Amino acid sequence: MQTPRINFAGLSTTDFREIYTNEDQLLTNASVTDQLIATQNAEHFIIEQSQFKKTTFSADNFFRIEVTDVIFKDCDLSNCQFEKSSWYRVQFINCKLVGTTFDHSLFKAVSFDNCNLNFANLNEMKLVNVTAKDSQLTEINCMETSLKTVHLTDCNLNNADFTNTPLNNSDLRRCEFDALRVQPIDIRGCRVSAAQALYFANQFLALRID
Repeated sequence: MQTPRINFAGLSTTDFREIYTNEDQLLTNASVTDQLIATQNAEHFIIEQSQFKKTTFSADNFFRIEVTDVIFKDCDLSNCQFEKSSWYRVQFINCKLVGTTFDHSLFKAVSFDNCNLNFANLNEMKLVNVTAKDSQLTEINCMETSLKTVHLTDCNLNNADFTNTPLNNSDLRRCEFDALRVQPIDIRGCRVSAAQALYFANQFLALRID
């Protein structure tokens, strides 16, 4: 897993709103801490080599943004819109992303550690080298998405929707779910636990196994 390339010694405390006054709409080498970023609307701006701590994004709509080499720690990005955006070498640690929308975006070398992504939207995306650990992903929408080297460990996937998202080469054995919305063709080549195999056998083959 590639980690964000950040020169922490070179970071300067920054007000997020400076991105709007910057001619290039660029926020770089910034440390944004304990800020409320509410009801903002913007597109085509760039955030790179920065960190966000204890920062809340509330009802924000950021379209086609580029985020590279950034860490979000103890942040709340719930119900924000990040459609058609690009995220490269980004870490989310202890973050809340309930109902957050990333549809039509790219994740590459992105990790989620102890995060809450319940009801998040990751439809028609491309996920490359993405990990989620000890995270809540219940009722996420991840339809028609391309997964390549995606690792989910000790995550709750209950009622997640992977319709038309091939899970071949995925490993769900250390994940928890009572129900999963997926088509039979989508789970071909997916590694599952014995209990999960029984669930899929009952779901798709109507088998009763005693």
